[in-house]
Amino acid sequence: MTVGIILLFIGVAVAPSINFTVVKASTDNDLVEVTTQACGINGFGNTTVKLTKEQYQNLEQYLVDFRARLNQTTTREEAIPIFKEAVIELNKYGLLPKGMSIGQAQRLVSGEYLSKRMMNALEIIAKKHLVSNETNSLCLTVGRVHMPDMTTLLMMMSMPYIALAGLIMLLAFHLPNGYVALMICTLLLIPILIVQFISYISPFSMIVVGHFYDSNLSTFGLSGLHKSIHGDLFGFIGLKLWVGAMESSDEFFLLGFSIATRNY
Repeated sequence: MTVGIILLFIGVAVAPSINFTVVKASTDNDLVEVTTQACGINGFGNTTVKLTKEQYQNLEQYLVDFRARLNQTTTREEAIPIFKEAVIELNKYGLLPKGMSIGQAQRLVSGEYLSKRMMNALEIIAKKHLVSNETNSLCLTVGRVHMPDMTTLLMMMSMPYIALAGLIMLLAFHLPNGYVALMICTLLLIPILIVQFISYISPFSMIVVGHFYDSNLSTFGLSGLHKSIHGDLFGFIGLKLWVGAMESSDEFFLLGFSIATRNY
């Protein structure tokens, strides 16, 4: 009887902790982890929040309504206020990058983060080379994308030099004038070092470049309103959101500004 009473007390003491663990695990399963990352600007960390299913459904519904409102616009200027309102809504869920204010996020997603001089120079180039039915340029960008090969502009610029330098270095071991090849290789490394130096200057360090597929992307730029399923995204600056671990998914939600997009 004594042993039975002792076991009874132990059971009473352990049961609440077991129940708590089960309830906590169940609650965690009901939460949706959403992460926000700033692209095209330095000094701000990723923000990860756990939303209830109801909060997440409300956020999804807002984004559906947000896209519906955008579909009623035809120019970049008409869409800018709607983009800025979206930042305020994301802030309600704590989904702005760490250390970023609402005003900074609004400038980022609307393209106002780029200087007017830079925008004017980009517009001159874009009007000559990037205005067509297949391309859009200097455009507000929003939508769900699959981008498995997402990279940064600086990484893309340095890849040809790195590949060429590596090839010459390999040839240097098999040629009699290997010293000349190594000297050429060294000269090729100079542009890489310059690129690496520029990589510390915002916004070049984080501007996203990539190929997207099976997506639902809308852009508002010099060519008007474009809707894209497959294509290339060049020079994205803004907010990138994803659900769960970034390593386990190539699906993102983008809200921001792009230098150019191309449809396939």
